[in-house]
Amino acid sequence: MRAETHVGSGLMLRAFYRSASIRAAAVLGLGGLAFTLGNLIFARTLPAGEYGIVSLFIGIVAVAGLAAPLGLDLVIGRRGLLLDSHWRRAIMAITIAVGLATAVVSAIAYRLEPAILACIVITTVASGLVQASAAHFQGQQRFGPATWIVQLSNWTLFLAALLGAAFRLHTAVESCGLLALTTTAGGAFAWVIARTKAAHQPTPGTLVTEGLSLVSIHVSNSVFLQLERLLLAPIAGVQALALFGVVAALVASPFRMLQMAVLFTLTPGLRQAKGIEERRRLLRREMLLVAGVIGVGSVITWYVAPPLAHWILAGRYDLSAALMCAALVSGALKLCSAFTTGTVIALSEEKGLRALGAVSWMTIGLSVVASLAAAPWGLVGVLYGVSAGWLVRSLIAGWMAMPHVRRPAVHHPRAPYEDRSQMPGAPR
Repeated sequence: MRAETHVGSGLMLRAFYRSASIRAAAVLGLGGLAFTLGNLIFARTLPAGEYGIVSLFIGIVAVAGLAAPLGLDLVIGRRGLLLDSHWRRAIMAITIAVGLATAVVSAIAYRLEPAILACIVITTVASGLVQASAAHFQGQQRFGPATWIVQLSNWTLFLAALLGAAFRLHTAVESCGLLALTTTAGGAFAWVIARTKAAHQPTPGTLVTEGLSLVSIHVSNSVFLQLERLLLAPIAGVQALALFGVVAALVASPFRMLQMAVLFTLTPGLRQAKGIEERRRLLRREMLLVAGVIGVGSVITWYVAPPLAHWILAGRYDLSAALMCAALVSGALKLCSAFTTGTVIALSEEKGLRALGAVSWMTIGLSVVASLAAAPWGLVGVLYGVSAGWLVRSLIAGWMAMPHVRRPAVHHPRAPYEDRSQMPGAPR
């Protein structure tokens, strides 16, 4: 019996090791750990209201930073282009324009202080340069430096939190200033190492339309992932947003790591599958293994996260059973969406991708409406409202994916770097 148990454990460990999603999640987990620790440090050192503003700042720049190059980074990645002087000038100009536009929208929507608005401009520009630099390496299939550059935002957040604690900073303005400073340092570093000589390749002006088409799905994913942060301040207040920041760090971050890993690995795996059975086998294996990890992880999180938050944060934040349940449901639905949308992105033609983009924005609107309706229930209500959108998106994407899983495989031309819109970003 003992020998059989040992053999069974060995087979299970081997299956986990063979799972591309699990391996990628393990690598990305380092960045997720930095994000979690950074948020917990901010939550411990800042008053709840100030931390709520910092959490909102993180959500704003997470969306704006990914959108800042307006898809030109996606074009670089998909086509394997070099980040030469023409592309660098174009991306720099576009990211500055997007940063200024983001500050204007943030001033209208959230009435933030001018100093924080300035930090939003700076951080958005720096994040856009990070995205373009990562795309440069991804397009050349140099995935090692690309992965670390993509995760720079997590490490700069952690560094800013450490500096804030060391210098005993207690205001959102000071903390956002530190985040802008560390992100700028990370962006400058990535921008310098991605520097290359002028090359004979298409100019940015000829590929703007392609970039705008690609950025639609990319930005919709980012908005959806940050929707709780963006909605909570006007709906439930900064105190609820501060509590969500703690929940996101302790409960949602592991789900986000697995979601990024699934999207990172599933798309190329399905595109390279040679037949129906291979596609189904790949999906079945990854879904079972990820479900197993999430099942065990959810049980551990349920019992560990509340006392951990109470201990680390000196009793200032309490995670109720209702809040834990809402966060776990939200994480599970985001993982379901990763599998269904990843399948559509891998196997659909251009028409299907456009339809998926439309569905994504439609379900974001549904989440906003549902969150407004659930506002009387505070943070828990908003979490379930956003989850309603994830559920509908998963169901529609699953319906769109079914024909591709059933019909014979077709040859998909391989770009030097496919589907940049699904590469891992910050687990905000």
